[in-house]
Amino acid sequence: MNTKTTASESKKPGFVAKVRKGSGENAVYERIGVAWKNTDGSFYIKLAGTQIVSDFMLYEIESTDQSGE
Repeated sequence: MNTKTTASESKKPGFVAKVRKGSGENAVYERIGVAWKNTDGSFYIKLAGTQIVSDFMLYEIESTDQSGE
C-alpha cells in the first residue's frame, strides 16, 4: 500500500482517533492520533504513543479552525 497518496501532512487532518476508557457516565475518550483521507478512499492514520489493545474510533473534525494536534 502506498501511503504517498495522502494529502500532504502539512495540511490539517480531517479526523481525530480516540479510544474510550471506562463505561457509562465515567467513560472518557483519550485522543490517540489523527487521520487523513487518501484519494483512493483509504485513510492514513498517525497514532501517538498509546498502546491499542482492541480498537479505536475515528471522528471527523467538523471545525476547520482546529489544528488536529
